[in-house]
Amino acid sequence: MNSFLNNLKRNSLVRSTIKNLIPIEARVKAYSLLNKDSSIRMYFENNTALFDPKNKNIQGLMPVFYWDGTPNFGDVVGPYLISKITGKPVLNIRNLQYPGIMAVGSIMQWLDRKDMVVWGSGLISKPTDEKMKELKKYNPKILSVRGRETAKCLLEAGINIPDQSVYGDPALILPLFYNPSVNDSKKIGICPHYIHKSHFLENITNKDNLKIIDVQKDMESVVDSISSSTVCISTSLHGLIIAQAYGIPWVWLEVVDKNLVGNDFKFKDFFSTLDKSQVSHVRVGMEDIKDIDFKAIAEKATLPEKMYSEELILESLKAYLNKTS
Repeated sequence: MNSFLNNLKRNSLVRSTIKNLIPIEARVKAYSLLNKDSSIRMYFENNTALFDPKNKNIQGLMPVFYWDGTPNFGDVVGPYLISKITGKPVLNIRNLQYPGIMAVGSIMQWLDRKDMVVWGSGLISKPTDEKMKELKKYNPKILSVRGRETAKCLLEAGINIPDQSVYGDPALILPLFYNPSVNDSKKIGICPHYIHKSHFLENITNKDNLKIIDVQKDMESVVDSISSSTVCISTSLHGLIIAQAYGIPWVWLEVVDKNLVGNDFKFKDFFSTLDKSQVSHVRVGMEDIKDIDFKAIAEKATLPEKMYSEELILESLKAYLNKTS
């Protein structure tokens, strides 16, 4: 058996296949079983990295807590930005009991350990009293949060947070790190959340200056598609945030009878960093989708005035990294 496993480890085709098909945290766990000292040593772009679960030692990797259970471009914005900013690969610690950074996304309710650092994440809904106690128990270090709704809940839980000038989803700083490939299609982008995607695909075709944006494609492809739209009509929060970041007028299309977890909490959280009076919001039911006049909705699109600072959002992370390097 050991000989068979060793042969697998030496086989370059097997290694390549594993790398392409299996998430890094699963590979780390599997490889640790195949190494006598349980440590993993990696080489990339003229740098080395080490993951030693036995001694809780991570070198050359950035430990980041993010959701990757379902393909969704918004979930990887955090690790994408942290990798760009630090120049290091990201290790997802969601299923590993190590401290690290929670970056972007409605994930703070999953806080389950001490010594975590939060950069621009938010809650998905107003937490229960029990969840409030958990948040206080783990007492994360807050560099920034997504918006004022999350900040209010954390303050009620007794957690220290920075001043409001730093609030904002870090996806808003993506233009500092990614220059999209923009085509001249001149189409209205329809960006459904993945729970709405199949219904939109059944009822809308990419014609008559409309196009469906698939949020389950890779992040850069989705950003390219939103940035190439004349207007973005989205049921996905990060569809709206990316449109805002790249200067594309947008409309929040709320599907009221198949709403997202937490209903409008995370949307209001993001809108609190904008001039809320300028937010365009249209409410529809699932059965209305096939009859929607998207051209008419597109005419309602706006690009609200921002009340966030990309520079301060970025600096909040850089200052922390400088202190801990």
